[in-house]
Amino acid sequence: MELQESIKNLTTNITGQKNILNLPETAKLHKVNLHIEGQGNNITIGENTVLRNLLIEIKGNNNHIKIGANCKIQGHILMVGDNQSVKIGSKTTFQHNVYLLASENKNITIGRDCMFSNNIDVRTTDAHSVIDAETGIRQNLAKDVEIGHHVWISANVLVSKGSVIPDNCIVGARSVVTKKFDETNCTLAGMPAKVVKTGVSWDRKRL
Repeated sequence: MELQESIKNLTTNITGQKNILNLPETAKLHKVNLHIEGQGNNITIGENTVLRNLLIEIKGNNNHIKIGANCKIQGHILMVGDNQSVKIGSKTTFQHNVYLLASENKNITIGRDCMFSNNIDVRTTDAHSVIDAETGIRQNLAKDVEIGHHVWISANVLVSKGSVIPDNCIVGARSVVTKKFDETNCTLAGMPAKVVKTGVSWDRKRL
């Protein structure tokens, strides 16, 4: 549906046309705020997904947010720029204060059955420039972020531009992920994060 009509538990502030929300009847919303400045943006929510205490901000055109089925999502999703995507796979859950920032034409991809704890930042950009003092050239260019399937990210983690976290990995609390990792089934920890254990997986249940 184009974002013109009223939807229960959704507060909207829309400037622009042809902004589309694909919301199934089985999705549940609780205190969701949607602010859009632009046109041609598309938001798709999967079946049986719960959005709670969530702010979605889009400042640009032709961006796409896709949240899969059976997710539980809260926090803040911010997109600044054009033709970007934020994709969250099915059965993924966010706790409090998860912040996703997609900017400078870069994308965030999060796989299926991921578990995000509290106070987590995932960002494609530093938002400000670091300049080489001699050449005047910017050094901290924006990059995509990719998080695989079945990844557990613990509390107070920063996942920075260019990070790749493979399937079945665990990121320890207060870690700062700054680069691409290749090996699955690892524990990453530290500032900056490095592999501290291999051959591991995890389960939502305390077995």
